[in-house]
Amino acid sequence: MGAATGDNFAPEYLAINPNGTVPSLTAPSLAKPLIESVDILRWIDSRGIKTLVPEDESRSKEILALMHSPSMSTNIILFQARDPAEMAAKKSSAWNAFLEGRQTRLDKELAAQPNNPFYLSKAAENLSTTSLYRSDIGPDHEELFRLSDQMYRTVAEGLDKLEGLIALPYAAGSEVSEADYNTVPWLAHAMMGANTPVTAIHDFVPLERLIQKTVPDFRIGSKTKQWWSNISKTEAFKKVYPILH
Repeated sequence: MGAATGDNFAPEYLAINPNGTVPSLTAPSLAKPLIESVDILRWIDSRGIKTLVPEDESRSKEILALMHSPSMSTNIILFQARDPAEMAAKKSSAWNAFLEGRQTRLDKELAAQPNNPFYLSKAAENLSTTSLYRSDIGPDHEELFRLSDQMYRTVAEGLDKLEGLIALPYAAGSEVSEADYNTVPWLAHAMMGANTPVTAIHDFVPLERLIQKTVPDFRIGSKTKQWWSNISKTEAFKKVYPILH
């Protein structure tokens, strides 16, 4: 599934997942495809011996709600800019090509199905960002800069909230649970998006510096760092995250 070329917007994929999001899961034993990562993880876990159901279900629900909330989308780090310098850096980055690849696919599908509600909405949504990458700095960019700054404040608040929710040694208690497996991908992706060297699994400095531009006293909390150290020692983490992505 090539997200950079908009493969998740193909009509065949939308027949499986009308939202065009990744991941999705189909199986003969499923009545319908699973299109939310939380549901996919739970279904896979239900077929094994061990369970990822947390000992503190209330805490886990809060963590999952936080990490999947729109205000914590890593797109803020990947695509947003707070000033002309950041905008220039984004324009020269791989994220520009990513956005253009998606726009090309959406425009193609919209041309073939001009009345399709999904393509009408998604093409306009993607273009609202792509057009800023294509154009010189102007009033629309100033609004982007203002909104992006506020978004970074919200991300800082979210990471502070996560710090308060982490139980230790793992996210929701003494055993690895779905709370861990829904938080690790977010933080790894955010670190990568902040231009952390992909092999520097434990280097939070680039992400901290990125957020500190808006929130000067921000730091990744000590509990979050300890949790990351603990979960990174698990075989599952080592297999999936030899590098940040």
